[in-house]
Amino acid sequence: MKTIFRIFLSDIKKIRTNLMAFAVMIGICILPALYAWFNIAANWDPYSNTGNIKIAVANCDNGTKLASKEINIGNQIVDNLKKNTQMCWTFVDKEQAENGVVTGEYYACVVIPETFSESFTSILSGKLTRPQITYTLNEKKNAIAPKITDKGAEAIKNQVNESFIDTITTELAGILNYTSEQGNKKFTEITDNIKSAIGDVIDNLSAFQSSISLISTTLDSADTMIANTKKSIPDLEQLLAQSGTLTTSAKDRITAVQAVSTQITAATDTVLNSIDTLYSNTESSISGITGEIAADADKATEKIRATAEINRKTIDALNNIRTHVVTVGEKLGIDVSIMTDAIDRNIEKQNAIIDILNNGADTVNATGHAPDNFESDVNKLITDSKKDFDGIKTTWNTSVKTAMDTAVNEVFKTLDGISALLSDAGTSVPNIETALTDAQNSLASLKSCLTDLDKIIGNAKDKLTDMQKKVDDISNDQALIAFIEEISSDPSSLGEFMSSPVEINTVKVYPVENYGSAMTPFYTILAIWVGSIVLVAVLKAEISRRDIEKLGSNVRPIQAYFGRYIIYLMVSIIQAIIIALGDLLFLKIQCEDPLLFIIAAVVSSIVFSLLIYSLTITFSVIGKALAVIILVLQVAGSGGTFPPEVLPEFFRSILPYLPFRYSINAMREAVAGVYAQSYIEDLLYLLIYVAIALFIGIVLRKPCIRIMKFFNKRLEDTDLII
Repeated sequence: MKTIFRIFLSDIKKIRTNLMAFAVMIGICILPALYAWFNIAANWDPYSNTGNIKIAVANCDNGTKLASKEINIGNQIVDNLKKNTQMCWTFVDKEQAENGVVTGEYYACVVIPETFSESFTSILSGKLTRPQITYTLNEKKNAIAPKITDKGAEAIKNQVNESFIDTITTELAGILNYTSEQGNKKFTEITDNIKSAIGDVIDNLSAFQSSISLISTTLDSADTMIANTKKSIPDLEQLLAQSGTLTTSAKDRITAVQAVSTQITAATDTVLNSIDTLYSNTESSISGITGEIAADADKATEKIRATAEINRKTIDALNNIRTHVVTVGEKLGIDVSIMTDAIDRNIEKQNAIIDILNNGADTVNATGHAPDNFESDVNKLITDSKKDFDGIKTTWNTSVKTAMDTAVNEVFKTLDGISALLSDAGTSVPNIETALTDAQNSLASLKSCLTDLDKIIGNAKDKLTDMQKKVDDISNDQALIAFIEEISSDPSSLGEFMSSPVEINTVKVYPVENYGSAMTPFYTILAIWVGSIVLVAVLKAEISRRDIEKLGSNVRPIQAYFGRYIIYLMVSIIQAIIIALGDLLFLKIQCEDPLLFIIAAVVSSIVFSLLIYSLTITFSVIGKALAVIILVLQVAGSGGTFPPEVLPEFFRSILPYLPFRYSINAMREAVAGVYAQSYIEDLLYLLIYVAIALFIGIVLRKPCIRIMKFFNKRLEDTDLII
């Protein structure tokens, strides 16, 4: 230790007794600080000065009319930009703007086309044209400026979108002239119409059920009559005298059955006509839905979903009808394939209507706008579905209904044959029982079909009743009514909400006041490393032979290593303290814990100086070059300026091995707010490089001494390289 301190004291004496050496050491101590301070000051708050970046704006918009009112969105943009100090907005014509970008007078230009306002309002005409603003930028002028001007262009886009939604929503509410009383009246009128239509369908279905009940009773009577007739066959001879009376009675019964059959078909026609009414109501509900969406997206969404629900009920009814039509066909031997195919096609189109309605409702709910061609697409599907339904009616009228009449007529003919048999008992008695059995089977099949049809109608009534209740609940929804009253009394409030429905509440963790303070850790650590490089460039790492002779020939390499390093250590610490104090007192950076800031700077200076000193004393000029190479890698890949995640793969892979990473992170803790565990971990990781430096300077140096002496001798022989 004594020899080590003798070397250090000798170095101090040389500096103290030589004015030029002392002046150089003063310069070495201050120079790195200037490097850090100038860079931090230059980057203090660049984004607050973006108002000096010139962007040309050329407004060519001719404007348009919306509901007889002149609007010019381009002028609105210009008016808003004149109040905006984010950039230096310069308002010129199109030619001047574009030429200015090419010549470099402007960093970028924004050109608003002649049809800009017209394109915005095209959404109301059904011929949507997406509005476009031409944004031209000169990327040659500066690397960062395009990123800043991009933010300005994005701000214009957001401003236009918000302004458009606000204007359109407010204007549409005004056009509809919705006073509170008118809004409630219109809302009540719509819900009452829906409830009334559903009530009419329920009444028609109830009447149909009554007809079915009457027919079933008549069929029971006919079945009882046939059964009694069959029991009487053994006594047929006794009844021959009464055959005329019995025949008349049987024909009267069949006539009654025919009348009931007529009632069934009439009731079926009534149901089909009721479904026609539902189609009309659906078309009425969808008609003008685009305007209603623009006026009140939430109410329109409910209306669209209610229409989809009606279509689902219609599908259920069609499925049940199909099942029982197939059953009737099988039991009566009727070919109903044409009708079932038509029902299947209609169900597919009903599903398509439901899908587009639900998708439309979701889109309206999410964005406040209907999908493109929404109303026309729905109307087309409804028209196609209506055509198929007309085909179902035609099939019913021309095939199924006719087949039912034919089946009943067959019963009539059968009983008429019975009458003939009774009149010719001698030859026809064996055939009477068979005819009666066939008649019973036909009546049983018809009754089964009527029972199934009654169940279908009952289910439909229950679902329609439930639907009617839901509509009633909507009409009495106080929250919905209050919403209608609010937007009716103040349309602009709806416009403001629709233009900007979400506000972001930013919560800053470890906030930093300005960009300069945020960059302080990087430039401070960089300056400390540069200071250590300057030290090895100015001070000799090896002790001269003359000094060794003064100290004695028994100076070991390890003593020379530590003896000379002490002066490096002292100057490096002074450099770090000057840099850190200048950051705090001269630049007045934000610093939550100045003491920890200075400690991080001092520890970094110790590690850096030892590492660079070890590289230099072991590898001479090559070591200095290695220190510069490591510096270059750390500037690019330490995450001091950009997040490591955005760096190329190579720099991300070497990041854990760069001492800058831990020095910068420790200093950031002191600047923005200390998380003690992270601060301590960063310093401990940094101290690992002390062991690496000692290994290089003590262990690796021994086998390299002779090689480096030869290398240095060859460099000296050039009389060119130091």
